[in-house]
Amino acid sequence: MAKNKYYAYVIENINETGILNSWPECQKKVKGKKARYKGFLTKLEAEKWLGTGGNYEKKSDKFYACFYTQSNTGVITNNWDECKILTRGGDVRYKSFKSRKEAENWINTGGVYETKQMLQDKLPQGIYFDAGTGRGIGTEVRVTDKYGKSILHHFLSQEKINEFDNYLTKPGSTNNFGELLGCYIALNIAIKSNKKKIYGDSKLIIEYWSKGYIKVKNLNTDTVELAKKVVKLRKEFEKLGGSIHHVSGDINPSDLGFHK
Repeated sequence: MAKNKYYAYVIENINETGILNSWPECQKKVKGKKARYKGFLTKLEAEKWLGTGGNYEKKSDKFYACFYTQSNTGVITNNWDECKILTRGGDVRYKSFKSRKEAENWINTGGVYETKQMLQDKLPQGIYFDAGTGRGIGTEVRVTDKYGKSILHHFLSQEKINEFDNYLTKPGSTNNFGELLGCYIALNIAIKSNKKKIYGDSKLIIEYWSKGYIKVKNLNTDTVELAKKVVKLRKEFEKLGGSIHHVSGDINPSDLGFHK
């Protein structure tokens, strides 16, 4: 873990501020006085802290990284109000992270905003599924590889696949039924082709229905029967070493654009 190199202090009663290069110096300066002080990795962070009043951060479960494009330097805070102050003006990019390490890595790699394509490129190999109703023709099911290429032909005959490389379910089918059917098709393809990873953006299907947690009285017979098949297939798939995972609909390569 990197050590602090700069120590900023505020002596309250005489409104004195400063930045020192060692903890012993800072300790000597503030000892016995009403003061606030804090260590930083860079002088810029220390200056920014003093510039915002030298107040202690309110703890948060997020870290905010601010990257200044002209100087190629960055500052990290876990206080959103401080982040808003640090990002006033132009030539600055900012982003929230779950850990300080992630924030540091983002700054060290140039504070680049990742595009959807960049995020998708990082996705693991596997089978992805989704369903959607937004085209206005009914509920469609899509199953693809990580690059968004349809692989429905590995399970369905070509005449059952529409012009968009999707499967159109029968009229009246719900989106949840489509997601369940997508999972069913993905499981069949995975077992047949010895694939070990399946991904989808429906937590209802992944965490509940495909595990047998389903309220039968609220669903029609077709959905209940399909759910039973999915539960059985999932158990078989997992015995073979397979697993099903959730992926955000925003980067799901099989996303039909209607998951929200």
